[in-house]
Amino acid sequence: MSTRKFKITIDGKVFEAEVEEIREEETDEPIINKKESTQSIKEMPRKKEQTGLSGGSIIAPMPGKIVFIKCSKGQAVKRGDVLLILEAMKMEQEIKAKTDGTVSEIKVSVGMTVQKEDILITIG
Repeated sequence: MSTRKFKITIDGKVFEAEVEEIREEETDEPIINKKESTQSIKEMPRKKEQTGLSGGSIIAPMPGKIVFIKCSKGQAVKRGDVLLILEAMKMEQEIKAKTDGTVSEIKVSVGMTVQKEDILITIG
C-alpha cells in the first residue's frame, strides 16, 4: 500500500497529512467501516497568500460578493479589525486586517463580485 500526502486547511491553519490508501479488494470490510490510525499530521508554515496579506494588500480568500465595507480610505486599523464582509456560498465571511496600518486604497465597492486572490484593500 502506498501513502499520499495532502495539505488540509482548518480554521486558517495549514496541516500536512500522510494518508494510506486502502483498496476494497485488499479488505473484506467496506472501506467506510475501516478504522486506521493517522500516521502523521503536522502544521505547515503559513504562506502570505494564505494569511490574506500580500505586500500590504488584503486579498479575497475565495470568490464572492462584497456586502458591506466597514472601513474608509485614510482610516487607521489594527490587526484583527473587520474591514469588510464578503458573502460566499450564502455565508458571510469577515475579512480582517492582518497587520496594523492605515487604509490607503479600497479597490472594491458594495455589490461587487470578486474572485479568489483579487486585491480588496491596501494597507500602508
